[in-house]
Amino acid sequence: MMTESDFSSAGFKPDYPTLTIQEAGTAREAVLDQKTFILGRGGDCQIVMDDTNVSRHHAELRETEGSWIITDLNSANGTFVNSFPIASQRLKHMDIIQMGGAMLVFNAPHTPAAGEVEKWNNEVDAEASAFNFESMKRVIHRLEENIAKVFKGNPGVIRDLIVCLMADGHLLLEDTPGVGKSLLAQTLAKSVQSRYKRIQFTPDMLPSDITGMNIYDDARKEFRFLPGPIFGNVILADEINRTTPRTQSSLLECMSESAVTLDGKSHVLPKPFFVIATQNPGDYHGTYPLPEPQLDRFLMRLSIGYPSPEAEKEILDSQMSGQVLSHISYVIRGNDVLRCQALVRTVTVSDAIKEYIVAIANATRKHEALLNGTSPRATLALMRSSQSLAAYNGRNYVTPQDVRNMLKPVFSHRLSLKLKAKTQWKSVDNLLDDIAEKVKLKNEDKL
Repeated sequence: MMTESDFSSAGFKPDYPTLTIQEAGTAREAVLDQKTFILGRGGDCQIVMDDTNVSRHHAELRETEGSWIITDLNSANGTFVNSFPIASQRLKHMDIIQMGGAMLVFNAPHTPAAGEVEKWNNEVDAEASAFNFESMKRVIHRLEENIAKVFKGNPGVIRDLIVCLMADGHLLLEDTPGVGKSLLAQTLAKSVQSRYKRIQFTPDMLPSDITGMNIYDDARKEFRFLPGPIFGNVILADEINRTTPRTQSSLLECMSESAVTLDGKSHVLPKPFFVIATQNPGDYHGTYPLPEPQLDRFLMRLSIGYPSPEAEKEILDSQMSGQVLSHISYVIRGNDVLRCQALVRTVTVSDAIKEYIVAIANATRKHEALLNGTSPRATLALMRSSQSLAAYNGRNYVTPQDVRNMLKPVFSHRLSLKLKAKTQWKSVDNLLDDIAEKVKLKNEDKL
């Protein structure tokens, strides 16, 4: 059998695993050619990180019996693997590790099969802290309270915004100009300690204006990736329907894959990654309406509507001394959002609830008034939103009412009425109300 030295003398390099490290738009690769690595900002670490949110000794990476295990070293901001907080976890090929704002991709095609890794991980405590539904309730309360200081008049929209965020989805705000769509997104971004990016869409925008581009660095005699505004945590895609379909598609690809691929190289987007896109209704001039397959990428679509007279007077009062947005600061951290998202995925969905969700989806596919039914992606979105709403209300299980509450925000933008049906149905929302009324869950009172 050839040893490592035999490979070296023969001109071969051992097939070591690697870490692709992304920080502040730069990317580098670390070869894991030792048994143990300490990752952190300390100069004595084997892999030194530059991000200020990384602890001095943040995590340990060690090789044991052919597998690599990452262990959090009681860091200040925690270690996340595939958006889950971990104490210690065995890695598999292409796992994404997040420490502060740094993203690390583990590349090791020869690690054990995924099933073996999952079996080991299930035997260890995967929670980095005692984060529970009570903790999530406190996070949500602080977030709601802070947003309500700026955004007046529609607490239901604030609730659905937070539900969408905690479900790890993306939100489309569609309404007439001037009702506070951009303000709502900016308020959320300022309430969460994270990177906020705003993209103002115009007809002359190019995909590279969003994703970034490779530029030639004359000093280094090589191409260097210059990240675009999509590399943030909370992204406001303002007036998305004012740009061309080609540019719209570049954003929606990032939303779907949580990564940017440029010249054959993938760049992972940071987590949390939440896109809030705003658009004016399609009957306004100078718009490129999003086609149905692209609308399907958004978990929810919300409409703010006009405020009540009382709420509008409150808006006037709050704005008399200047922009109220400047009076608030962050109340939670980006890692709090990641922990909430991980907790949402643990919410129980019974078989009866799953069958209920599928029955509603099938009703849309068979309805004569609709041009199309909902896709399996929409069915999954309804389940995820219902889990998030249950967690929002402090429960670890989904009820039929959770499903009905999320039905219109999740399904309405995915469905279209036939022309002849518009005389019978005022809108898709009315039709969904009818479906919810007719599709019953057996023994609902016993759930």
